[in-house]
Amino acid sequence: MYSESTDLAALERFFEKLALLPKPDPLTPNLFSVAGPGQNENRLSDLMAFFMGGYLGAPHWLAKAVLHALVRKERFDHDHLQRIDWEAVTTEREAGSWNVESESTKRLDLVVSGNDFVLGIEHKIWASATNNPFYAYDDLLKSYEVKIYKCVLCPDDSKEGVQAPANNAGWPTLSYSKVLASAYELYGKDVAPSDQTKWQIFYQELLQHLTSIANPTEEKTMTKVELNFSLKHFNDMYEASQRLEQFEQELMAEGKSHIAAALQIATSDIHTKKKPEIWSEETRVWRFFPSAWSNRGASQICLVYYPSSESEGDESIGFEIRAYLESQVSSDPWLKKIEQAFLKVTPVTKHPDCTWYREGHGNDTWPETAGRWLALSAWPREYTKTGAMKALGDLAKWVDEHAFQPETHNSV
Repeated sequence: MYSESTDLAALERFFEKLALLPKPDPLTPNLFSVAGPGQNENRLSDLMAFFMGGYLGAPHWLAKAVLHALVRKERFDHDHLQRIDWEAVTTEREAGSWNVESESTKRLDLVVSGNDFVLGIEHKIWASATNNPFYAYDDLLKSYEVKIYKCVLCPDDSKEGVQAPANNAGWPTLSYSKVLASAYELYGKDVAPSDQTKWQIFYQELLQHLTSIANPTEEKTMTKVELNFSLKHFNDMYEASQRLEQFEQELMAEGKSHIAAALQIATSDIHTKKKPEIWSEETRVWRFFPSAWSNRGASQICLVYYPSSESEGDESIGFEIRAYLESQVSSDPWLKKIEQAFLKVTPVTKHPDCTWYREGHGNDTWPETAGRWLALSAWPREYTKTGAMKALGDLAKWVDEHAFQPETHNSV
């Protein structure tokens, strides 16, 4: 037999289990992901060129990794790889040659060359290869008059727009993962014994950065424990999401009701969107637009809510109330007058005569959009849903009386 209380009790047990899940370890930030090339193709190619011997005194570690990966794909001769004089290897960025047919210079991303070979690398992260002039790249590589190798370097799940044009032109694709496998295999032999400690650190960061974008569509957002828990309790999670949606609609309806009662208007005269607006990962807001305020643009009253352990009731939710007033004029005296009145009437600490208060640190009001908007922010005196709804209605009434009554307009 169906019972609402039974369902709620089951959900409560689910939340208790959810609270017991271990917190995932925070991700270790990567220098090149945070402050380096990111996924910018040209900047990342510049960095790759450095570790391919692109500068005097720079290591050749990445060039070796690429060639070893090509050997495994049978795109580079194994015996030839053993004979390479790495001191003679250099890497050029944006190597170009004049193309008579197009009357323009065509440039190849990376050209690794030694005494008896040349390797052309076209680097693709997100861009298509459909319009790449591979015929011109071939002519460029022929001009070196040595043994020619070539490839298109790209993330593992590169789109068909990269693979098909490259393969049709006879340019094999080489995935990041293949290069990374070779790089880590060679690390102990070539990188670790090196006395160039600085480059070891930066190279390791580069490899980790490439790993992070090797399979972008397969990035994990959950630990294995979290994934298994979610699979086991999917039905509970779905029901919880439905409850959350119902709760948010309840907040909207209750907010409308308090504002309508305070302004002595019908709830149909207050407009909202169908869903709350998401301000951040945890913070949401319902925006309420009384029809009577429409002569001042999109002026509104807002209920902001978020997870909080500071509730004064048996709740785990916190509230802030705001008002946004719009003018068509920058630095409108009307807005300045409202701001001064709000600061004067709103106590800095909780006071029994006012259902809201402000922090008093200079961040209770602020202008937006070149001074055409004024924001008013306050906290409910009673830090509960009931207190927030009372403060929401009272603030709406205060704003209405001080900003939208005819005598207020005439006095400005």
